[in-house]
Amino acid sequence: MSLRILLTVFSILLTSVSLFAEEFAVATFTRGKVSFISASDTSKLWKTLKVNDILKPGDRIKTGNGSKVDFFYKETEIRIQPNTDFTLKEWNSENKVAKAYVEKGAAWFRVSNFKKGNFEVSTPTTTAGVRGTAFGVFYEEKEKTGYTCVCEGQVNINGSDFSKGTGGAVKLGSADLEKNDYKELITKEGATLLFKEKRKEFPMLSRCLPCHKPVGWEDKSFIPDETYGKK
Repeated sequence: MSLRILLTVFSILLTSVSLFAEEFAVATFTRGKVSFISASDTSKLWKTLKVNDILKPGDRIKTGNGSKVDFFYKETEIRIQPNTDFTLKEWNSENKVAKAYVEKGAAWFRVSNFKKGNFEVSTPTTTAGVRGTAFGVFYEEKEKTGYTCVCEGQVNINGSDFSKGTGGAVKLGSADLEKNDYKELITKEGATLLFKEKRKEFPMLSRCLPCHKPVGWEDKSFIPDETYGKK
């Protein structure tokens, strides 16, 4: 086979990989121990996830203590936080539909380029449907409770609409949707003193600290999210 033919074949392969990657979210940042099982891997062995790896439907990701991974698809962001078990259930960039599942831990999303209500993130107790918004989803195993908080826009949680600065929570085995207001807890500057007091009642709020630094108080129990607010 001539060198020209080899170069042509290589060029076609690179183009195919590039086009394939454009259809899915790609890892742009990792920190610490991030493992995944690919839906297409018949061995079903956990492997280390690296920058530029592609997130495909059926892929399951686990992050360790202090670990995280960021994925980007055009203007859509998926940020999987420490100690989280996350699965991408469905992803169709052509039909603008995506579904994800947070079995435990926390993930943050900024959604664009998807149909209204057709980007869904579920926990064992909640389902959040969104379009063109930013929000966080948490599931606390000890509390057996799923939380969703709205950072921008509007999110539908288990059939009810929530706006910026609010959120909903549902305990496993209950149909009651608890409504929460975070407006005075987190401002543009960060987590307020009221946040500090409220955290005693709701420990899950600690998961917000990597992105919203304490204002007027200190807490060194978390690692700041060095990519939050950046692209």
